[in-house]
Amino acid sequence: MRMPQGLLLLLGTLLVIGALYNHYLGHSAYLVEIIFIAVGVVIATADVLWMRRKAPETEDGIITALYSLAIPKKHVPLAMQTSGFLLILAWTSWKLFVVGAADLRMQDFMVTLFGLSLILYPSGPSKFTSEKDFLVLYFMFLTIVFVVIWNAYSIVTGESYGRITGYSEFYFVTTPTVLLLRLFGVDVETELDIDGYGLSNIIKFDYEGNTIWLGIGTGCSGLYSSGLFFSAFLAFVLVRYRKVDLKILLALGLGFLVTWFSNIFRMAITVLVGSHFGPPSLSFFHSYFGIIVFVIFTTVFWVLIVRWLDKVEVPLPPAELKGDDAVKQEQAAG
Repeated sequence: MRMPQGLLLLLGTLLVIGALYNHYLGHSAYLVEIIFIAVGVVIATADVLWMRRKAPETEDGIITALYSLAIPKKHVPLAMQTSGFLLILAWTSWKLFVVGAADLRMQDFMVTLFGLSLILYPSGPSKFTSEKDFLVLYFMFLTIVFVVIWNAYSIVTGESYGRITGYSEFYFVTTPTVLLLRLFGVDVETELDIDGYGLSNIIKFDYEGNTIWLGIGTGCSGLYSSGLFFSAFLAFVLVRYRKVDLKILLALGLGFLVTWFSNIFRMAITVLVGSHFGPPSLSFFHSYFGIIVFVIFTTVFWVLIVRWLDKVEVPLPPAELKGDDAVKQEQAAG
């Protein structure tokens, strides 16, 4: 059976996303994360180079077209690079002089990547326009989800970072995980303590007569995995279909459910392992297998949902297809 085009690129991208997600769960399995990132980058890069090895130069991409709505096309490259630089400068000034922090970790990471993607966009052959469009849109959506919305909610409501994540952890992950574990026959309890110190919600279970307390950290809230999926999938469909309609919104909603359930499933299996084999086994599974669960669930869903979307939507022909080749692809899609 022929491998669908771009599947290796997708797998490589998800390996990198999974490694980043794993890191922000607070894990200490850095070697696994490094291996996943290295393998993902190699696979994705090799697939892109293979797909584009004979492709001619292409037309303007989505990002260029968006900038061209406001300024003349000849000034677009300079405008992109300037806006990317100003974005990083503005973010650095805000976090230093307003927030008073030298490092905001994940938010810092997202904004910097978004700015760099704009700075580097005009560079390189235009045959890679689709890939560059995807990266810019992906980092833009990550910035909107994890920086703009997150900080706006905190400023408007006055809720602290700990309280926001504490509630999301308890109601979106801890409670459903406990319900699933009880279906498995595991005797577990949970509690929420927003005003306490340390982790705000706990799962308690027994192992050989001892009560084990498992704290649910920030990364386990499912916000990271949902945000990563939303950003990657929305960027993908915009590049592939150049639109967002009800079918794509349905696919996006299903994706949220898949990422949420994969997180619940991962947590339930982690506690199940701990209840049968003890805390060391729980810690090992949590550190090394959580990333695998995330990548498997997301990859299977993505492949299936894109095959469905390709049947109900008409993917635009790649920009490098000209003349008869583009006509043939349109006829095949019809």
